[in-house]
Amino acid sequence: MDGFGKVRPFGVRPIVVGYDGTPASDAAARWAAGAAQRLGRGMRMVQVIPWPALRSRGGAAVALGTDALGRAAERLLDKSCRDIRRRHPEVEIDTEVLIGDPVPVLLREAAGGSLLVLGSRGLSELREVAAGSVMAHIATHAASPVIVVPADWRPRPDRPRQVVVGVDGSAESWNAIAFGFEFAEQTGAGVTAVLAWHDPTSTGPGDMLFPVHDRDALAEDGAVVLSEAVAGQTVDHPDVHVTEKLVHGTPAKVLEDEAREADLLVVGSRGRGRIRGFLLGSVSRAVLHHAICPVAVVR
Repeated sequence: MDGFGKVRPFGVRPIVVGYDGTPASDAAARWAAGAAQRLGRGMRMVQVIPWPALRSRGGAAVALGTDALGRAAERLLDKSCRDIRRRHPEVEIDTEVLIGDPVPVLLREAAGGSLLVLGSRGLSELREVAAGSVMAHIATHAASPVIVVPADWRPRPDRPRQVVVGVDGSAESWNAIAFGFEFAEQTGAGVTAVLAWHDPTSTGPGDMLFPVHDRDALAEDGAVVLSEAVAGQTVDHPDVHVTEKLVHGTPAKVLEDEAREADLLVVGSRGRGRIRGFLLGSVSRAVLHHAICPVAVVR
């Protein structure tokens, strides 16, 4: 049985990397290699080639045969793998070039892995889909947690590892917290659990908002939600050092600020806290695009 909070979430399945030769996907591969070493598992690097056209830098569509596309992709993968194997010789790496639509291919790959790791500026062939960017679409629908790594990310071994987890009281938030604690325990990191509270706002037509509200009561309710979310995890992971932070402000901005020095920011894919004013719905999309550290999106 899989499922965060039920069994150890990482198992023996590999970490899957969606690779396309961009600086962002190189950063994603570096992050995945470091995580694979600490978690004791292999990597699977996949390059998905949209067939039958490959876009040039000038934007023109250049038709190529699948053999030519495959050879070019294999060269990119081989180059990246040589660097990873030099830095992490103990990590077993499997590579494959696949032809097709990147979205369904990567979603299928995610189902067979423990994590799917993408570069935040990769997958340039399909920048937008109906629900938004390819990156956000995959992060919302993938069966495994999705890690999105900024193009300029570099490991910083000179400081203690830290995982920041966004809390809002929703089911997705609970899953994110369980993932964050498990990842922290297995990688020797600490956890900072953050709940951002703000004044009630309208979230759609027909919302009724009171003209007067008790800000102290909102803060107290937030503190209860945060404490409850962390309590069970501290029992299951007693060796993980935990810091709780209750911060007034918009969730995306608060999480981005709190995670500036973090190794990983963990959020739920969507959700609404049980208390009006705690929102983590569009927050995942916002931090995917603006956070300067790797972001994990957990369903």
